Amino acid sequence: MATPILYRPVKRLGQNFLANKHIASRVVSTAELTRTDTVLEPGAGYGTITHLLEEEAGRVLAVEKDPRLVSHLRKEFENSPTVSVIEGDVLNIPLPQFNKVVGTPPYVLSSKLILFLAKRKFELASLVLQKEFGERLLGEPGTADYGRLSIAAQRYLRIRPIMNIPATAFRPRPKVDSILLRISPNDVNTAVNEALFEELVRGLFNQRRRVVRSSFQHYLSKKIGREKARTSLEAMTLPEKRVYQLTISDLEELCQQFSKVVLQQQ
Repeated sequence: MATPILYRPVKRLGQNFLANKHIASRVVSTAELTRTDTVLEPGAGYGTITHLLEEEAGRVLAVEKDPRLVSHLRKEFENSPTVSVIEGDVLNIPLPQFNKVVGTPPYVLSSKLILFLAKRKFELASLVLQKEFGERLLGEPGTADYGRLSIAAQRYLRIRPIMNIPATAFRPRPKVDSILLRISPNDVNTAVNEALFEELVRGLFNQRRRVVRSSFQHYLSKKIGREKARTSLEAMTLPEKRVYQLTISDLEELCQQFSKVVLQQQ
């Protein structure tokens, strides 16, 4: 039975509610829940997934921004000892400790939610995101989908596609399809200067189709001047690739060379 739409969806909140119970069950099962888990559900909506989480997890933190839906959820789960309904923006409110994240967050949250997870301690996430956005997260070096978002996500997170979800699984029906992703923390190279890495990726990917040497020289010239840039590049070993073909390991290596050679000159 499909979830009824009790309130007019708010466009600015990106509200589309998962109505397919079979897919909802798959979203929950992907998180491999036990009674020892505390689950964060960003954008709980009408509680379709919340009910399934209640059956599997030890505690559920159901976060919802829309006051109308918060009121609905509090009535729905008023007798539940394990579900806590929390009103607010999941990215900007204090949260209790959690170890898993499960849900179908509004598409408008996608980028910030992924960056939020990249900086948080957690064990596993099962999230439904816009398919095109998910493909960018999964983008491999040398492909059109690969870019700054792919690098930022994959450096901190292991991301695996589970299933594509058609727009018909939601009410109201969105204009795009979705994808279910299984996400867990990745091992990060702590020897790399984080701020410098982000700056380097941003600088190089502004000219993603250029060969690395050309893009690097353009970026360095703007940063430290043409002459210093030329001298610095002579002391570095650069891969013979185009920028969008660089792996995360390539970029980390470039960052470490950049840190040693360039910052010593300043």
